[in-house]
Amino acid sequence: MRYSGSLVKKEREQIFELFLNHEKLKFNEIEKAVNVKSNMAAYHIEKMIEEGLLGKKGLYYYLTKKGEQYIPIFEHIIGEELSPTPVVLVSIVKDDKILLIKRNKRPYKDYWSMIGGKIKLDETFEKTSLRLVKNKTNLNGEFKSINAVFHEQVTEEQTIKHSFILFFTKVEVQNEEFKESKAGKLQWFKIEEIKEKEIIPSDYWLIKNKLNSKVKIESAEMKEKNGKISELRFKD
Repeated sequence: MRYSGSLVKKEREQIFELFLNHEKLKFNEIEKAVNVKSNMAAYHIEKMIEEGLLGKKGLYYYLTKKGEQYIPIFEHIIGEELSPTPVVLVSIVKDDKILLIKRNKRPYKDYWSMIGGKIKLDETFEKTSLRLVKNKTNLNGEFKSINAVFHEQVTEEQTIKHSFILFFTKVEVQNEEFKESKAGKLQWFKIEEIKEKEIIPSDYWLIKNKLNSKVKIESAEMKEKNGKISELRFKD
């Protein structure tokens, strides 16, 4: 959600939160629950409609399909609750070599690591892996497998700073001629010669222990119509 100031953020969050418990609401119900003047309630509702979060049918407002996409992560967005970040971590391999990146951004700035990034809402693990490889190296590859699922945390003085759920995948490429991006410097390493001190420890462990493993993650789709969920269908 886009905001323009802490007060605006608070009031729009309050409006959005109402729809976690209600499918539809009238204007006076929103105004009363948020406890703001009618002109301010109307202003924030209009802005949320402009952003595609709310729609209106007759006297009732409702969350659009775009708005409903935020429901599972709402508490994370407003900072009330933090949860591990799902990341697809891709081993790009050719023969006995693996392509690593020296990260330009925190966390893990200046460490060598595998290519990684978040999975988009409409993507499979395969599509995410191939997109990340293309965007960060300009290489085309063939998706081979999901190798492992790994939960990692970074702690400092007994405080958890970062938490990730890594979906470790493998992509094979035929060409070694990469093109670097702003994400960081790229370099091919012989798998057997990678040194632990040069790389993020969890990446090193995955390369050494799970590079040739495979795990099956079931993927399914459920249909929703008129607020009812049905038809569980597994994907290939």
